[in-house]
Amino acid sequence: MRQQRQRLRIVAVVVGLSLVAAACSGDDDDDAGQREPKEDPAIAALKKTGDADPDCENDNADGTFQIGGLLAQTGDLAQVLGAPQEAGAELAIADVNKAGGVNGKPVVYTQHDTGDGSPDLATEAVEDQLGAGVDAVLGPSGSQIAQDQIEKVTDECTIMFSSSNTGPLFTTYEDHDLYFRTAAPDILQGHALGSLAFQEGSQDAVILARKEAYGEGLDAYIKSGFEDAGGRVTDEVFYNPDATEFDAQVDKVVAADPAALFMVGLAETGPILTRLIEKGFTPATKKIYFVNGNMTAETADAFTQPGALRGIKGTSPGAAVSKPLRDRMLKQNPKLLSFIYGPETYDAVVVLALAAEVAKTDESAAVARKVNGVTRDGQKCTDYAGCKKLIEQGEDIDYDGQSGPLEFGLPGEPAAANYGVYGWTQDNRIDVEHVTYLPISM
Repeated sequence: MRQQRQRLRIVAVVVGLSLVAAACSGDDDDDAGQREPKEDPAIAALKKTGDADPDCENDNADGTFQIGGLLAQTGDLAQVLGAPQEAGAELAIADVNKAGGVNGKPVVYTQHDTGDGSPDLATEAVEDQLGAGVDAVLGPSGSQIAQDQIEKVTDECTIMFSSSNTGPLFTTYEDHDLYFRTAAPDILQGHALGSLAFQEGSQDAVILARKEAYGEGLDAYIKSGFEDAGGRVTDEVFYNPDATEFDAQVDKVVAADPAALFMVGLAETGPILTRLIEKGFTPATKKIYFVNGNMTAETADAFTQPGALRGIKGTSPGAAVSKPLRDRMLKQNPKLLSFIYGPETYDAVVVLALAAEVAKTDESAAVARKVNGVTRDGQKCTDYAGCKKLIEQGEDIDYDGQSGPLEFGLPGEPAAANYGVYGWTQDNRIDVEHVTYLPISM
């Protein structure tokens, strides 16, 4: 695979990942001058380091570290996220237990389906996992489902650890310091994508997005990234994720006639893009940008004409999936169509296990206090067995995993991430042979 690594040469991302308030002046001399730049609260939070400090205690500690899976096995999210996540989780559990488990006992992992939100499977799944006394839940797959369930989990002083939630609201959410994620927040992806589009020559753009946590979060940071770089978003068009007809939204995009279009969607990407192309808004005539949710085999399957997707670019968080992990994931599930968030899920399990090993208990709050620390400022290690050996020797560790350098900030999520910029092949498949990787850090 030919891989290029380049630093973003974009002021909006590397220098200015902040939202600047407009300067103002008044008639009085005292009011003259510019205001100080006002930084986005989520970005400011990500720059802080330190350990989590849960304000609770959980009485479920029994010596066995239990993780309850809340990954999507049915619905729109199952193929895109759930299947590779489940493969990553199962491989990590196997590796942890092969290395002796946590605190001398095997980790216990159970999976409950949370679907895609319609119907609501998550509420019962969460109740079942909490009722079983798990020490941490892994998931949910979707940001909106996580938003709906986070209080129920963290109010019980149980860790919620997601490998795919990218919604920016979680960075500053009041979660009792019990919410963590290996997926980088959309704060970074939005700015990277918006700035990339401007660098490629687009002066104006429209954003077409799902009206829910995932879509609205990315919309906000794509807009700020694009406008901070010098572009102008002329319209933001939202649609109901449960809708089956998108003609009104497509017509608004076509009428706006922007130089570029940012699409933030999931399974509905194919039908929406088909209507856009039918109306003359094509990748051959316009710049079209996807996010990770659009970059799926399901989107590809909606098109049979060769080269229909050529020219479209999309970003996806995470370093390249290593060949050994890819091979193991395929062995775990030969039907995998995607590897997205498989590495992040693998790392989520390993980070949890390492934190419990350092804490010397499976009590949730005690484990949470150690999560950030095992990802930074210690001796580098890259697998559970090697890290565990260092812990037993009394060393402070810094786990760098399958998804790259984690470097958790105070909010319990990566303050550094890699984004792959992908195109499409002539046969409408994601081009994994020609990828540019953009490393971003706070």
